[in-house]
Amino acid sequence: MNHEVNDKTLFAIIAVAISIFTVCPFLGGGAKALSPTLVINVLYHDVSFVNSRVSLLALQTQPLVVHIGNILKIHAIILNNSPATISFISGPCDSPLSSSFDKNVVVKQGVHCFLGAAVHMVKLRQGETGQVIGPSLGTTYQAVGPGMTVATVTFRYQSDNGASASITKSFEFNIK
Repeated sequence: MNHEVNDKTLFAIIAVAISIFTVCPFLGGGAKALSPTLVINVLYHDVSFVNSRVSLLALQTQPLVVHIGNILKIHAIILNNSPATISFISGPCDSPLSSSFDKNVVVKQGVHCFLGAAVHMVKLRQGETGQVIGPSLGTTYQAVGPGMTVATVTFRYQSDNGASASITKSFEFNIK
């Protein structure tokens, strides 16, 4: 069983590394996407990708190239590097990911989901990864000005003992 956990951990680390090196090869400069003509400008302000706990990896905007007027989302890969299982709610109405921006993006609160929408509890065991997209339905992020913008992203989750926890990481992206 120990061998199985180690194989899963190794697979998760390799998968995360491949996605990081595909999206942002040098984790500090411009990163090239799969298309040779598309360049994404991403700077990480907290480059502590793997620690003894939960990590936010490969933070990026959707769309990858943000223009003034775009409604954008934030995408992240979560790595549970803690010894315990973590859980978070994910569904059509709820996201465990939220963001604030230093400039050039307006956060708008709208109509939230109605009761009865499907809620999915996601559990990540030690070494497992998951993908999350934010914000929750009813909140929008709209690009309103050009230039480099810092997004501060917070991922909220629960540990296996039910205690609430969160991790925050910032990254910088360009709005054209």
